[in-house]
Amino acid sequence: MRYREHAPPAHLAASVECFWTYDADPAQPEQRVLPDACEDIVFLPDSGLLAAVGTMTKAQVYSHAHSQTVVGVRFHPSMARPFLVVAGSELADEMVDLGGLWGVRGEQLRGRMSAAESGAEAVALLAGELRPVEETPAQRMVLWVAEQGGRVRLDDLARFAGLSQRHLRRIFLEQTGVSPKLFCRVVRFRSLVSRLAQKNEANWADLALDYGYYDQSHLVNEFRELSGLTPTAFVARP
Repeated sequence: MRYREHAPPAHLAASVECFWTYDADPAQPEQRVLPDACEDIVFLPDSGLLAAVGTMTKAQVYSHAHSQTVVGVRFHPSMARPFLVVAGSELADEMVDLGGLWGVRGEQLRGRMSAAESGAEAVALLAGELRPVEETPAQRMVLWVAEQGGRVRLDDLARFAGLSQRHLRRIFLEQTGVSPKLFCRVVRFRSLVSRLAQKNEANWADLALDYGYYDQSHLVNEFRELSGLTPTAFVARP
């Protein structure tokens, strides 16, 4: 298996969704990375790049010139803030050198990971740089929306939280890099992708109803916008 997820240690589980490795092979098809409402730290040993990757608003397609084991950590939605030390809005759809965010600490980690003899060793080095943090009320709110699969009325959320729509938007941009509406769309899309990965056939009309799309056309259009593929083409991939 080329892509593997590794559970975080218990003391990081509240902040980290998983650590992961990807065995890139130039002989294989391009890698399509889908939006998932999360932020990552990624290390590419071939180039030595250690970077923070912001929340994605559309799929990104990568090709690799050389075989390498790419290593990363994926944070729960909004939980990257204490680690990346910049607003989510500064990272959305961007890959930013971690040395520019962490300074000497980032450069030293890059050097140690470059010398790692395996992906597992590189994961351990990355995990060793992260410390447990407490959730803030803003982060708890974002996480709750993610737990609901994005199926949330934003007017109700703002009212229950005692926030104006403007303040709610500012919190989501700060914590996730995207607006609350787009965050909900991406979270819903991610839930749909996860379900499609578990079955070979799909009734698109029923799925549209299950996931709160207006109709099948709405599902197809939104899926194409976020993934670059139709749902049918996504399911048919090898």
